[in-house]
Amino acid sequence: MTSSPEPTTTRRHDLDALRAVAMLLGIALHAALSFVPGIWVVEDSSSHPAFGLLVTAVHGFRMPLFFLISGYFTAMLWRKRGLRELIKQRWKRIGKPCLVGLITIVPVTWVALIFVAAVGKGGSANGGNNYWVAVVGGEESKVARHLTEGTDVNGMHPTWGISALSAATMHNRTEVMRVLIGKGADVNLPNRDGNRPLHIASLLGRHEAVKLLLEKGADRTTRNHEGHTAQEILLTDWGKTVVTISAWQVWLDRKTVMTGREKADAHFVAHGSPKLFNDSSRRSLNEIFNLLTLVPFFHHLWFLWFLCWLVGLFAVYAWVADRWQWQGAPAWAVVSPMRYLWVIPLTLLPQCFMSGMATVFGPDTSMGLLPMPHVLAYYAVFFGFGVLYYDREGMTDHVGRGWKWTLPLLLVVIFPLGLELTTGALGFRDRLMSPEWYRPMANFLQVVYAWGMSFACMGLFRAKFHGESPRWRYVSDSAYWLYLAHLPLMFFAQWWIRDWPLPAVVKFTFLCVFTTGVLLVSYHYMVRYTWIGRMLNGPRERAKDLAERESGKSENAPDVSTPSQT
Repeated sequence: MTSSPEPTTTRRHDLDALRAVAMLLGIALHAALSFVPGIWVVEDSSSHPAFGLLVTAVHGFRMPLFFLISGYFTAMLWRKRGLRELIKQRWKRIGKPCLVGLITIVPVTWVALIFVAAVGKGGSANGGNNYWVAVVGGEESKVARHLTEGTDVNGMHPTWGISALSAATMHNRTEVMRVLIGKGADVNLPNRDGNRPLHIASLLGRHEAVKLLLEKGADRTTRNHEGHTAQEILLTDWGKTVVTISAWQVWLDRKTVMTGREKADAHFVAHGSPKLFNDSSRRSLNEIFNLLTLVPFFHHLWFLWFLCWLVGLFAVYAWVADRWQWQGAPAWAVVSPMRYLWVIPLTLLPQCFMSGMATVFGPDTSMGLLPMPHVLAYYAVFFGFGVLYYDREGMTDHVGRGWKWTLPLLLVVIFPLGLELTTGALGFRDRLMSPEWYRPMANFLQVVYAWGMSFACMGLFRAKFHGESPRWRYVSDSAYWLYLAHLPLMFFAQWWIRDWPLPAVVKFTFLCVFTTGVLLVSYHYMVRYTWIGRMLNGPRERAKDLAERESGKSENAPDVSTPSQT
């Protein structure tokens, strides 16, 4: 028997709409990635630094907000129907879609990804119009032309903080490396994450690049931010290598990397270093753990797997709360500004364990069979707040009430400052504080941004979307399917238009509209009223069928089926 503080039965149309928008923002984020050189499997011939900012700004709060809302609806179902019904419903709406998606959507996504990777990252017609695309694409003549025209050979990528020499090393473009070095590229220039080209070459087993860099004067004793020399990087276990390779969108198998590392170690030995590398076939427990946590097993469906874990943890909480008649946290701890005194410190703990890559703003992504503990803990704080927030339902207008001024403050002040302390992209963090404070303050501002944007968006949607709207209810229903199925189609669409001679913003808009439009049609005719739709959102009844059943005659009627708020 559930003990409840008599929560309201009023439908939360605003959170329905906000959850849908959080899902759809994922489509926009993936569309934007093709316009940021060097990080996505498809690189468009057009690019603009604004898309890097868009990706980072959205990534910094979207999934924390989603998990907060998921916690809210989980608590709603528990309070209204009890723990047993909660578990049954969550299996239907989360567990089954995760399992089915794992054997359908995920394989199709990998096929699409491998296909577009195989046909190349950049376009052949216009790729050379972008310096970074030419570097990654191995077009040494076009790289030379850009440098002759005045491009800074030691300039950093404006968003991701790597040099052109590091990018060429990463993608095994040895001839481009020769051009860059011949034009004065600094072989010892550190990227913003502290790695030099020699570190990257060692990690990926680029033995020819290692040989070239050592011949051109690369310092084999220099250490990165983690304290490793380039030769010591050769010992990086395969699990950690996999996550780095996938983040860089570089596709290599273990045998190729390990063989390359053995040859690279010989080059270090030839330059006076002791032999270090030993490719043992035995896997340490640490490597097995890394493989389970870092290999992208679930791909973009990782959030469903995380929800399965969080619902399991919530079931323990709910059982204890039912047993002890827990009525929820006090109002001051949830809906007053005092909530920041506990949500920010709690979130800072896992945030401090996020990726050591100094150029990443926002939480890590964990796609492995075992969730990364710090990532699961991070999202558990947001999920848990959503749970506590439901029990204070009568005071929901207290959260996010200052959205009109907090949104501009977060986007114009907190986000740029946090991004600069994280990446140094704008070049003024040295004037703000000493280097040892970069990471702690960046972590703090990232957490403030995630919570602040979550609360501000809740306030905005509470003010603007509190009423019922059949159109928004339809969008809320369809958003689940759109996000699950969008990535394979997005890969192909990005590959299709990559060479179109149009501005990046036009192509970005086309990607969003085309992908969403095609999937909306598939949702309406192939998903909504089928077993797939019942699995994702519960049963839906066509307006015509509903009208005939209720009145005995055919007439137009709105779709009044009640979607699940869970």
